[in-house]
Amino acid sequence: MNAYLDLRRFRRIYLVDLCQPLCQVAEQRFKARGWSNIRVVCQDAGGFELPASEKADLVTMSYSLSMIENCYRAIDRAAELLVPDTGVLGVADFYISDARAPPEKCSTSGYRCSWLTRVFWQHWFELDHVYLHPARRNYLEHKLDTVKEFNGRNHFIVPYLVQIPYYIWLGRRRSNSELLTSSAANPICACNVQPSNLLYAGRMPAHDLKPLRGWIRHSYNPASPEHAQFSTYIYGFTWEDPQTDIDVLDLQPGDNLLVITSAGDNALAYAAHTQGITIHCVDMNPYQNHMLELKLAALRALDYQQFWHMFGEGQLPGFGHVLDTELSAHLSSSAYQYWRAHTDTFDSDSYNNSFAARFLLGKRNLYTTGYSGFALQCLRAITRLLGVHKSLQQITMTKSLNTQVEIWRTRVVRRLLENFCVRLLDNPAATWQLMGVPTNQLQMLRSEGSMSQYVRDTLDPVFTTTKLSCDNYFYRLLICQQYTQDCCPDYLTMSGYHKLREVACSRKHVAFHIHTATIVDTLWALQPGELTKCVLMDHMDWLSPADVNMEIAALKHALQSGGFVLWRSAARSPWYAANFAQQGFRVDAIAVRRPNTLDPLDRVNMYASFYKATMP
Repeated sequence: MNAYLDLRRFRRIYLVDLCQPLCQVAEQRFKARGWSNIRVVCQDAGGFELPASEKADLVTMSYSLSMIENCYRAIDRAAELLVPDTGVLGVADFYISDARAPPEKCSTSGYRCSWLTRVFWQHWFELDHVYLHPARRNYLEHKLDTVKEFNGRNHFIVPYLVQIPYYIWLGRRRSNSELLTSSAANPICACNVQPSNLLYAGRMPAHDLKPLRGWIRHSYNPASPEHAQFSTYIYGFTWEDPQTDIDVLDLQPGDNLLVITSAGDNALAYAAHTQGITIHCVDMNPYQNHMLELKLAALRALDYQQFWHMFGEGQLPGFGHVLDTELSAHLSSSAYQYWRAHTDTFDSDSYNNSFAARFLLGKRNLYTTGYSGFALQCLRAITRLLGVHKSLQQITMTKSLNTQVEIWRTRVVRRLLENFCVRLLDNPAATWQLMGVPTNQLQMLRSEGSMSQYVRDTLDPVFTTTKLSCDNYFYRLLICQQYTQDCCPDYLTMSGYHKLREVACSRKHVAFHIHTATIVDTLWALQPGELTKCVLMDHMDWLSPADVNMEIAALKHALQSGGFVLWRSAARSPWYAANFAQQGFRVDAIAVRRPNTLDPLDRVNMYASFYKATMP
């Protein structure tokens, strides 16, 4: 514990154990270290009493709850010892789950244990008088409010073959539930257990009790089919230009937006542009919201250099340690659980020594993971096979637009857009796996022209009018798999970082509501007329006519009069624009891409049109 918290900062520490020899060993160790503030008490934990009028800021039970015969008495006593407003109980122990986990336990992945795991480890530990029955943990979580939990597997003797389930749990007395704002379902929402708070002896100053309110992660059930279909995030970066949105949104303090989370980049761009706005970030894929949570936690807890390494270069050596010591207090249980199991996303030295990393796919980082990362790896492989990889690298380095255009037209475009590539992108399976383009959207694209024409109309204007070295960070990322400080999203700039850090650390305003749900469900959950603006990216292209009508009805419920919806489409004239008009919206085409022109809609130019629908 001293490795994480300097024990000398505590006014008094009581170590309680029933085993006299262990207490004697502990006393000798504390004396050798000069820790005069620690008292060793040889006593049953269930009957331990603090001196009169004293309460504990922190109670920990490390591999002990499973050994205490009367565990219920010990849990009751621990709860009574805690300071009512700020006291924290921490438990680390082995466990087995119930055969059928209750729905509320689905809020954190990794809880369930297989039948063999439950039976074997329960009987194995009982041989040593250690009891893993789930009733112990269930009572703990019944007695206190859950603030944070983590379920893991201890790789014993033979890694990944012999795995012992263990958990780390933080909780507070239920009398504080109004302070925690329903923390059991929403552990990040109001009170983050900050390591700095635990360094001080006695009660916290009143101003420290006021929680940080930068964002709320709303509860969800990952076992629901709409969430369980995903195993990781699809997008490691956002593929829509936020500057074009900002030009049209005309953001004002007090605006209330709904946006699709994706990788969170555009939501962060909106918040950095205008202070005092509220953004509802919605995504069915829980891992996309884990990504946004991680970015917000990093903004709050890390300095700019660390933040840049994580999301600019996509790598942070020692990420696992940073996650545990700096970020975990600011993440929901489900987000922490995911990133703890995927620390190699940012710290992947073992992968970088592989054959694939050296000869084909390049260095692994954040932007080579997820489905979008798979697409980037395939793109690098294809450009190397076609012999244009080095030329594309030169494009990202040259400061001259004329030189960039010359390289593109003389060395790249003919090879890159030859029949093989076009045929690959014309395949529904390939477009979904490589670009996240669903069948409905592909059919809309084909209805207005060929894939060959669409690809040319997308790429030619980008490579002939925007500089990839200092402006177009979207395509630079595709080629280089990381950003530079001269060419990156707004949230990664020094000024953007400081603006967003203020937002993330705000004690007054909740800027981000993170919803793991469908857009329709989220819209109907909002108050009538609560939203002023809504940005749906290309989401409407994915939907059937029935789904479009359901979503328009929900938008009419949530948008105030004069509020509007923005969307992009792969079609120049998306069929569902008429559905908006039929429901009373005024539909305007903000920009439509024309074939064989060199005027991009934005720096991405992936979509053929950009529309706005305004509520009457």
